[in-house]
Amino acid sequence: MEIITSRQNPRIKSIVALSDKKGREKQGLFRFDGIKLFCDALRTVKIKCVVLRHPLSVSVEECVSRAIDSRLLSEDQLLYVCDSVFEKLTEERSPEGIITVAEQISGLHTRAGDIATAAASLDGKTLLLAESLRDVGNLGTVMRTCAALGIDTLILSHDCADLYNPKTVRATMGALFRLPTLTVGLDDMPELVRALGHRGRRVYAAALRENAEKIGRMSLVEGDCFIIGNEGHGLSERLIEACDGTAIIPMAEGNESLNAAAAATICIWETIRASRHKGA
Repeated sequence: MEIITSRQNPRIKSIVALSDKKGREKQGLFRFDGIKLFCDALRTVKIKCVVLRHPLSVSVEECVSRAIDSRLLSEDQLLYVCDSVFEKLTEERSPEGIITVAEQISGLHTRAGDIATAAASLDGKTLLLAESLRDVGNLGTVMRTCAALGIDTLILSHDCADLYNPKTVRATMGALFRLPTLTVGLDDMPELVRALGHRGRRVYAAALRENAEKIGRMSLVEGDCFIIGNEGHGLSERLIEACDGTAIIPMAEGNESLNAAAAATICIWETIRASRHKGA
């Protein structure tokens, strides 16, 4: 067993580079810490290598052994490092001693080409849209909630936080490996909303306006969906104008707004409830 002890090792330097978006794009890889994400990824992503802190903890050794026994991982994919090297690599304050490096997930996270074609591909799917959602924790939490409650596709403007940022990946708690996303150019978002409208769908902007309807009292039907905006300045005016209407979340007096991820959760719940109502 070779144990890497130098932080200048070429393989270590290439993994360190994955903490930066340019490094991830150049290599087509991403990385994430922890046992749970490793186990979730085994059957859904192509693992490049697994970095293990030597000596291994009992829990890490057990999960890696199970993966090898199940032929989901091979010994050749394991990279053993000493404590000081692992500390250089980890993104965690209390690391478990395992870091996975995997190929970015082709087919699951896609970019829109022709907008009309993209809209047609979304027929029959439950949706949530997000414009300029830039906080990695919020994006990760939104993805986790979408996957948990049954959203089929999350649509993101291209300036949202990077899906493969280690902090985003951690916040998704494995939802990144399951939830399809469609990334759309910021300038193309209004066009996509209108294209969805041409296909019989209504898109509501989560925005405070004089004529906004209260979520929970809206007459939503299957196919309706919401779009949430930036944590600080909300949705752009041109995108709001493209929508079928605006919606607000009623709150107790003295409260102005909710965290973006919390607001998204309520929108997701109402979307799914409308979708299931027809089936009932």
